[in-house]
Amino acid sequence: MAIARYENVNVNIVSISEDDIGQTNTILSLWFTTRAKVMDVRNDLSIAKDERVYQDHVKFMLNYTPNTVTMSINQVDYAFNWRGQDWRIADVNEANDKMSITFTCYRNNPTVPV
Repeated sequence: MAIARYENVNVNIVSISEDDIGQTNTILSLWFTTRAKVMDVRNDLSIAKDERVYQDHVKFMLNYTPNTVTMSINQVDYAFNWRGQDWRIADVNEANDKMSITFTCYRNNPTVPV
């Protein structure tokens, strides 16, 4: 059984904007700071024909609150910041007893040539 721990995380609102020349920008603005139960941290590597793709995964468990329910419903509009890195939400699991919500998040590292 893996050890889980509580750590500080920032929850950001993700918004998309367009600049004067038509380029799309992703803007993250702080919504709130909380402590989440952090577990199942893992780093994946997949090697395609000519490049390596690194992807990190982590699970954040938060209490069931109106804010986390909003995040669960509109998961593309929110992201986490943990250990100085931005993590996008890939999957959400609400506990049947409505006590907690677990967010599975990912972060892509740059693609590296083989």
